[in-house]
Amino acid sequence: AAQAQPWPTKPASLMVPASAGGSLDTLARPLAQKISQLSGQQFIVENRGGAGGVIGADAVAKSAPDGTRFLFGAVHHMIAPHVLAKMPYNTEKDLLPVTMVAVVPNVVVVNANSSIKSIQQLIAESKKKPEGLNYGTGGPGTLHHLTTERFKQATGAKMQAVHYKGSGPALTDLMGGQIDVMFETMPSALSHISSGKFRALAVTSPKRSGTLPDVPTLTEEKVPGIAVTTWYGLFAPAGTSPEIAKQMADLVARALATPELKETWKSLGAAPGGNPPAEFAAFVKSELDGWGSVVKSVGLKPE
Repeated sequence: AAQAQPWPTKPASLMVPASAGGSLDTLARPLAQKISQLSGQQFIVENRGGAGGVIGADAVAKSAPDGTRFLFGAVHHMIAPHVLAKMPYNTEKDLLPVTMVAVVPNVVVVNANSSIKSIQQLIAESKKKPEGLNYGTGGPGTLHHLTTERFKQATGAKMQAVHYKGSGPALTDLMGGQIDVMFETMPSALSHISSGKFRALAVTSPKRSGTLPDVPTLTEEKVPGIAVTTWYGLFAPAGTSPEIAKQMADLVARALATPELKETWKSLGAAPGGNPPAEFAAFVKSELDGWGSVVKSVGLKPE
């Protein structure tokens, strides 16, 4: 009978395990606003960055499974178990996959004042100095980090990682000229590309983005074998009832079908999710296994 009760009956939160201004935050806030409107209950966004998203995820994993707290997670959480020697929670056992929220391409960006105007020029410039170029990441072992390391392997480019606590501070330093390049997610890079502060060199997705149709793929730029997208999804603490998980997935699907969020997602270069929990759970398992293989291939050791 308890499981059959209506949900949500009180305010809930979406935990964004990163600093404000990054792609997680950019997508979470309009979603929280829309599901609040549709459900009649308030969904607030909590920001708790650090450790590549693990600190915020751990807070959700240890929360009561009562449908009042969800993790606005991402592909990064499938990478963390393979790069951290000590995880405070078990990704498979302590987090319940609820639904996909969005899938976006990543984009290689430089400061608009940079002399680098193509991927091949980026590779060439990196080899002119003994120390190479500096690239920014949202933290060690994040998607930014692993994708750039794969790029280095594929091209022989000389690049040094500069790690930040989230991509927001890294983007600020790219604007300021303190770093040379980033492999960033579309939502957080797009406004800076549109405003003319960044130059987009390539997208990492298999096909060109409809949002940046003039920007080539890495494959077109003669860098094969790197097809990476960033996905975002909601997770609940393990033990959350299947009924609550389904209701949340349905609520998100309704929100993503509204004209407002359709337009917002399109403007951010994002494809909407909204799939049921079982389907999302199968995808999450495949990602967890797949990124384990990537970590091994780039030789990254757990720390």
